[in-house]
Order: sequence, then C-alpha cells, then structure tokens
Amino acid sequence: MKSRLIASPVIFEFLDIMKQAPILPAPARPLQRVLVKAAVDILPAWARERLELGPSWSLNPVERTLVRAMAKASDRLILPSFPAVQACRRLGLPDTYLYA
Repeated sequence: MKSRLIASPVIFEFLDIMKQAPILPAPARPLQRVLVKAAVDILPAWARERLELGPSWSLNPVERTLVRAMAKASDRLILPSFPAVQACRRLGLPDTYLYA
C-alpha cells in the first residue's frame, strides 16, 4: 500500500473537519486541534512526506508536553462509558478493578 499512498485535498479537508467538529466537550475543545496534530505527528516520516503533511502538522515542544500530560491524566480517568468499566460491571467487579 505504501506505493499507492498519495497526497489529496481530501486529507486536508478531513483534518480541518476533525479540528473543528464539536467532538470534545466545550471546555476542552481548544485542545482538539492539538490532539489532531498529535495524531498526524505520530505518522512515520515517509507517510507524512507522501501525504504532504509538512512541519505545520508537527507538535511544538509546548504542545508535545501538553499531550503527554493529557495522556498521563487520561490513564487515571475512569468513566462509566469506558469498555473496561462496563466489563467490570458485567462481571460484578469494582469499576476500578482493571485499572489497579
């Protein structure tokens, strides 16, 4: 598939939609743009080059630190809608059982 991968305006339209769509709750919405950039930033260099996703799609040091902090915090977040929590409930275990 590597040889078939090409840049397309559709990629940029999709990324713009992902940056603007109301996916996160209103207070967290400014972070959505950073998370979309983080998703692009983890692509292999060859893929980013082929898709023409230049340096503007890379995280700067402040954004990188913010994403790492959010990832660490989310690892401690337990929501009732999470599949792991739902599985624990089905088995009669505490919600936090799989997070120990």
